[in-house]
Amino acid sequence: MNRFSSLASNILIALLLSLSGCNSYVQRIVTQSLGRIGESVPAPPHMITTPILQNPTLAVSWVGHATVLIQIHNKIIITDPFLTNTMGFVAKRFVKAGLDPTLLTRLDATLISHIHFDHFDYGSLDMLPKNGILAVPEGAAEYTPDFGFKEVYEMKPWQVVEREGLRITAVPAQHFTGRYGIDAAWLGSLGYTGYVIEFEGVTVFFAGDTGYNPEIFKEIGKRFKVDLAIVPIAPGSSGGLGSRIHANPAGALMIYKDIGATYMMPMHFGTLFYGADANPNEPINRLRELAAKEGLTDKIVGLEIGEQRILY
Repeated sequence: MNRFSSLASNILIALLLSLSGCNSYVQRIVTQSLGRIGESVPAPPHMITTPILQNPTLAVSWVGHATVLIQIHNKIIITDPFLTNTMGFVAKRFVKAGLDPTLLTRLDATLISHIHFDHFDYGSLDMLPKNGILAVPEGAAEYTPDFGFKEVYEMKPWQVVEREGLRITAVPAQHFTGRYGIDAAWLGSLGYTGYVIEFEGVTVFFAGDTGYNPEIFKEIGKRFKVDLAIVPIAPGSSGGLGSRIHANPAGALMIYKDIGATYMMPMHFGTLFYGADANPNEPINRLRELAAKEGLTDKIVGLEIGEQRILY
């Protein structure tokens, strides 16, 4: 495809997204990306060279955006795998993913929080090992091709799947649905979720993409004793606790406190342009300022893309 054809295709996709009712931040991502068509995607600050470690109790690696590689003892879990250079073939990343998927020899679970292109990326799922389970939210089955995973589960809120001691619970989130905009009309409140992952006494909460809702997160905190909460910190508005569908750093910190987790790992920033974040690091800088004021600096597991941390 020549440069003109590529540009025409991208403009057509952007127009379809706009007409289909996608929200304004998606439109801003697409518009900004059209201006970067000829640019290459830079390398990440780090690369995960040993994705599966020897005998950690709990380790996490940030691949970028909402993609987190979690290891609990010998169980390997990945969330919302986004390993390609573009979202939906249009929106370019700021930096490449911090993981070469060919280094992953196995996965016990692949978790999809919702059906938006930057969280449910078909090309990325094709790259991953298929020997574990694939979990998707209720309403996502019709959007899920046969990738060849060993088992696929469409999970309702509070539904549990357990395999070889690895226990995964779908938990509520506050976001919005639809993959193509117009399909939100019939999906209603389906198509998005968070997850709680438990194995051998270690518990990790993955929020997916969500706004702040005290009822949801306090209830999760009552039901689980969470070691690590993985929470989005962008692209919520700068005021208050963010928007209804996206927590900002202040909202993310409230989620962490409501959950009652020991540690918080921020994610969902620094990877895609949201239209109001000329500085991709502004959300993490703001989170650190807020955490410092509350004496929580040592509780924030702030990773760069491609960085790995052993917590226990």
